[in-house]
Amino acid sequence: MNRLELIATSAVLLLASACAHDSSTSTTTVTAGPPSPSRSSDEPAMRLADEICGREAACNHIGAGERYRSEEACMAEQGALAPSQLARWGCVPTRTQAGFEECLAAVRSERCETPLPRVDVLVACRSTPVCEAKHP
Repeated sequence: MNRLELIATSAVLLLASACAHDSSTSTTTVTAGPPSPSRSSDEPAMRLADEICGREAACNHIGAGERYRSEEACMAEQGALAPSQLARWGCVPTRTQAGFEECLAAVRSERCETPLPRVDVLVACRSTPVCEAKHP
C-alpha cells in the first residue's frame, strides 16, 4: 500500500468514526465534490504526517511492540497532530515552500535515536526558518 492509499484509508477511517451514528434513524451519504479551500490547506499537514510516518517506518518504529502498531495508526495520529504543529509557525507553508521543504528534509534525515514528539524540536522545523526561508 503506497503512502497516498494510507492517507486515504486513514481519512476514511477517521471520517467513519467521526460520523458513526444509529443507522436505524437516519442515513449518511458522502459525495465527492470539487476541492474545497480546507482540503487544499490540509495538504501541507498531510505531507508532514506522511514524512514523519515515513521516518518512523524507516527507523523500524512501526509494528508490534513499537510506537505505532501500523502505518495507518501512525498516519491517523500524525494526521491529527500536524495541523496544530503547522499552526504554531504563524505562516502558510505553501507560501514559504522553501522553508517547508527544508523542514521535510530535516525530518527525513533525522537520526532514528532522536524522538520527534513535535517537529519543532528540529531547528529547520521552527517558525523562523520555515517562515523566513527565501525562494532560490
